[in-house]
Order: sequence, then structure tokens, then C-alpha cells
Amino acid sequence: MKKLNKKGFSLVELIVVVAIMAVLVGVLAPSLLRYVEKTRVQKDASAVSEVVEAARLSMADETVNKKTATGSKITIASDGSITCDTTDNALSAEVKKAVPSVSFSSASRAAVTITVTKDANGAVTFGVTTTSTGVDWKTAVEAVK
Repeated sequence: MKKLNKKGFSLVELIVVVAIMAVLVGVLAPSLLRYVEKTRVQKDASAVSEVVEAARLSMADETVNKKTATGSKITIASDGSITCDTTDNALSAEVKKAVPSVSFSSASRAAVTITVTKDANGAVTFGVTTTSTGVDWKTAVEAVK
């Protein structure tokens, strides 16, 4: 009688390997998805930070600074278009020249508003607000700086 040469794996061994892989995927997938979304939010925050920096540089120009009222708002719509509510549009023109549009990649895709505030001494600060829930844009933008 001939001895059978067993080659390969048994069905039980294959099922055990598949079960182990399923557990690993179940444990690692949520972490990977959180990492991907965090990366997208950081990319979006970087884009918003670019607009804030363009506004900051524009406000350094004395002509633009004088024409821009305190409380002026720069709005980045969810589609990435940039608008400014100043009547003279000096700030808007300068910001749009530096950053024509923003490309949002995160699922939030919310409108972001950057508010320009000038104090009595002429110091300019920028506030970042959004309609998005779950994304702290102010912290995200400050982290990019």
C-alpha cells in the first residue's frame, strides 16, 4: 500500500486563518478610518489656514487695512468658493488673488467663516467659525501654524 502525500492545508486550518484575519480587520479598520478622516481634516485646516494667512498679509497692507472694517467676514463655502462681505472688496480681492479657491476633502464640507477684528491700536485678529459639527476648526487651524 502506498502512503498518501498530504500537501496543503486542511479546511479547519483555513477557517482558523480566515477567522483570525476577520478579527484583525475588525480591530484595525476603525483606527484606519479615524486616521484617514483626521488627515483629511488636517488638509482642510491647512487650506483654511492658507486663507487666514492671505488675509493676514493683506491686512498688513495699510490701504487694505484702512478700507476693511472690523467685523468683516471672509466666508469659505462648502464648495470652496471664497467671498468677503466688505463693501470695498479690497480684502476680498487680495485674498482671492492669493488663494482663488479652497478644496475641502473631509466629509464635513461645512462653510467656514473667518472674522476680522481690529482693536483701537490697529492690531488685527482673526476668528474661525464653522457650521460643521465634530470638527474643531479653530484648534485645527492653529495646529497647522
